[in-house]
Amino acid sequence: MSLPEQFANNLEKQLGKTSRFGTLPFTVVLIGLQYLMDREFSCPCTPGLNEVLISFILLGPALLALTVMMFMRRPCRRKSKNITEIFLFTLIPPSLWMFLLLFDGAYIACGMAHWEGDYVLDEKLQIKWCKPTGINDTEVKGTELLHLTEKITFYSRLSALALLSVLCISILTAVIYRDCKNRTLKQLDKRDEPTQQTSLSSSEVQRPSV
Repeated sequence: MSLPEQFANNLEKQLGKTSRFGTLPFTVVLIGLQYLMDREFSCPCTPGLNEVLISFILLGPALLALTVMMFMRRPCRRKSKNITEIFLFTLIPPSLWMFLLLFDGAYIACGMAHWEGDYVLDEKLQIKWCKPTGINDTEVKGTELLHLTEKITFYSRLSALALLSVLCISILTAVIYRDCKNRTLKQLDKRDEPTQQTSLSSSEVQRPSV
């Protein structure tokens, strides 16, 4: 067995031991990580670099959480018919991470800042933004860019709520569909049992004696 295969098998065994805890550890870790980032985050306020930085921040931890959850759950290896439900549950940690960043608003506003400036806190609106520097009519231009940052922050938070709603509706739909389907199958099985017993009794009665 090659070294990558051994590493994958060992990782799968270690993660399998904690699979019963579900998504709780990753939820706590991601919330703590986002809290620390929110305290230390500072936008470079440099066009081009902003997009790259925010893309890595948004996708990096989300992909890592998804990879670990797929190792833990292995939905395609399970014999269960609830593969869709299991896969949706694996999406909870990465979706939570994206929700936290989108709802914060400052990260998307930083990524969409196409001007150079200093990253400061606006005391009136209580939002962090890239205050423009080195341009003419700084006051007028700064007011326009501040309002633009405010709009981006608003739509970022709105998209976070939309993402949360879609995820919740998808999981609820999968769970309700599974439960209703299982209940229907159980009811059909109960209806078939008396019929099977009656047919067996009839066959025994009709069997000729030796």
